[in-house]
Amino acid sequence: MPMSSDPLQSVALTAMARVATDFETDARVPMNPHPDVIVIGAGIIGATCAWRLSQAGLKVTVLERSATGSEASQAALGVLTFHARPQFPEPLLVLCRHSREYYPSVIDELAEVTGERVDYREAGQLMVAPFDADLPELEEAERANRELGLEVERASPEEVRLLEPHLNPDLASALYYPGDAWVDNTALTFAIVKAAQSAGARIERANVTSIEMGNGRAGGVQAGGETYQSEWIVLAAGCWSGQIPGVPDLPVVPRRGQAFAVEGALIRRVVHSPRAYMVPKGDIQTMLGATVEDVGFDTANTLGGLRDIASKSLEMSAKLESCTFDGAWAGLRPGTPDEIPVIGPFEQIPNLIVASGHFRNGILLAPLTARLVRDHLTGSDPVPDLAPFSPNRAALRRA
Repeated sequence: MPMSSDPLQSVALTAMARVATDFETDARVPMNPHPDVIVIGAGIIGATCAWRLSQAGLKVTVLERSATGSEASQAALGVLTFHARPQFPEPLLVLCRHSREYYPSVIDELAEVTGERVDYREAGQLMVAPFDADLPELEEAERANRELGLEVERASPEEVRLLEPHLNPDLASALYYPGDAWVDNTALTFAIVKAAQSAGARIERANVTSIEMGNGRAGGVQAGGETYQSEWIVLAAGCWSGQIPGVPDLPVVPRRGQAFAVEGALIRRVVHSPRAYMVPKGDIQTMLGATVEDVGFDTANTLGGLRDIASKSLEMSAKLESCTFDGAWAGLRPGTPDEIPVIGPFEQIPNLIVASGHFRNGILLAPLTARLVRDHLTGSDPVPDLAPFSPNRAALRRA
């Protein structure tokens, strides 16, 4: 991921340096050649799984090919939303709603474990209609949320200006979702890494080159010239999850998302239109995003992508035109054909558990995904049921 000297990237680099020290610390701990669980991937999904599994008393080794949390987990903008949208798949809505309600307790627990409180703000979200042509989509979203009993309020242009004075005064209409929140996803990811290590998880820098199969089970993995064996393997490698030799057909693909930041806090809460969104980064930046592009594993920023974000963001706030550019980045979201995550075991390989394909919702869904994985591995009944998220579901096989 390209880095610059802006404050957002400086925070990320500082966090990465801290994780590099953690790797050194791990290197002095005798390696357990036969952990109970191998987790492939140390982004927010893999790290949270490692944390919860270690808390359950399992010996966990995490294998990560690059810097911990340096891929999609860092590139995200930290939006935590669980409201319904037109065409929103119901299984995904159930996941999002449960995980969002779980978040405050996770933030409190991390503060207790690590001694540091991650920046987490329950300020709600505005979904705005810049033009009259956007009103039908807004109205459909309002109807869908009210039918599900979710909190949503119609806001007039005057009320929007009171909530966010820097938005354009001629917006056609808006919805306010008071239950939405924002979290500093970079700080969150590394707090979870720290919590996982405190619980006993070992994190190693190693590139997994294959998963060994035999007699209908995953016996271990090859990584960094070493063989790691375990009873369970959790595949949480984001958009690379389907690329590892030995993994059955898993159509998780990269969907590039570009974003950039400008100096200053123009807004106090997340503001979303049908085409773009604005996110406050504390009191120092406003983040703008994001593209959705099918370009393979290319993480480059492009002038066309950034121009597209800028023009669509200006529909919400013309004030952005005079803001100072403060850095751009891109990440690869792990997408699936039906836009529903893949969580659970392969039927033909019951000890290979997938935790991937979260697309735009990886930060939001990490706490619940980890709980579902833990419950499955420890013999509890996962709630909600894993069937809609199975790697063997028909929607993935039709891809």
